[in-house]
Amino acid sequence: MPKIKAIYMSELAQRYFPRSTPRSAMSQLHRWIDLNTDLKQRLKDLHFAPRQRALTPLHHEAILFYLGEPGE
Repeated sequence: MPKIKAIYMSELAQRYFPRSTPRSAMSQLHRWIDLNTDLKQRLKDLHFAPRQRALTPLHHEAILFYLGEPGE
């Protein structure tokens, strides 16, 4: 598995929703996280704040684990 670096939430949202505006992509990604109770709990365990802009590598890894790689 390649090493995952820190990433901005907006950048990750654009990867998941490339045809959306940045604002819409962020809203959609937040909605996906909110609907995925396992992911939401994992991020809470990792001290993720709901409107946090930068993701740690552990946050990023958790999102990819529960939502899959963008574009799949």
